[in-house]
Amino acid sequence: MKYITAFNNNVALVKDSSGLEWIVMGTGVGFRKSKGDLIDDSIVRRKFVAEQSPDRRPFLQVLSDIDSDVLDASVESIKNAESQLNVTFNNNIYLTLADHLNFAVKRAHDNIDYPDMNRWEVKNLYPKEYEAAQETIRLIFDRLDVLLPKSEETFLCYHFVNAQQKQRTQIEETLKMTEVINRIIKIVEYHFQISLDKDSFNYTRFITHLRYFFIRQFKQTMTDDEDMDQTVLEAAKNKYEKAYQATEKIAALFKQKYNWTVSSNEKLYLTLHIWRVTNQQRSE
Repeated sequence: MKYITAFNNNVALVKDSSGLEWIVMGTGVGFRKSKGDLIDDSIVRRKFVAEQSPDRRPFLQVLSDIDSDVLDASVESIKNAESQLNVTFNNNIYLTLADHLNFAVKRAHDNIDYPDMNRWEVKNLYPKEYEAAQETIRLIFDRLDVLLPKSEETFLCYHFVNAQQKQRTQIEETLKMTEVINRIIKIVEYHFQISLDKDSFNYTRFITHLRYFFIRQFKQTMTDDEDMDQTVLEAAKNKYEKAYQATEKIAALFKQKYNWTVSSNEKLYLTLHIWRVTNQQRSE
């Protein structure tokens, strides 16, 4: 492969013998190179095809505009997150995360922050990715001496979630899941006139259940009611009347907003989880 241009010492644009252009990454891959120089393949740690569409120049321009120290820190954080999560991210994250961090650092210098409305939900939905996001913030502080705001934990977590091609849904599904769970939490809190303890074990268990409930609805693999003894649901309905009322509100919202049907099995599980997460606080 022959060198075309460098984005920094460790990221460069090259061309192979067929004329195909690649983004390559590796220690010193772009250091003191001139156009046409051969690249030592042994130092290339990661490569992916440069965009071949007519708008490829903006793609390369984005990389060129990213501060080299930020780009290096971004690549390091991606490698750390892949190791921590035991996954291989898709290549898009090398551009999207570096671009995000570049602007995040600039915003931090200007003391600009965005409101973070979903931090607790995201933290419970994706605990491992959230930890990787926190590690990235620590790495940025260590490498660049810039402390990113708390809201970045959520934004970075989304990047790590959406970069897992096979293991995770794409960003539209992720955002929709967060929206659905936020709606459920608001219904429960308004119905019981309380604020749920987002650090409690029962809240974490509730969020985990809601996550799998969403996945089942989205993938249309709902639980079967055939084995459901309706007397069990009736007993729960009578014993946990207020929690069941909240479940019915949630079911009505799902039908109206998303055209989802909540099975009797699911109503039973939701009722029990709602009772646990609200009874804990009312008994304290």
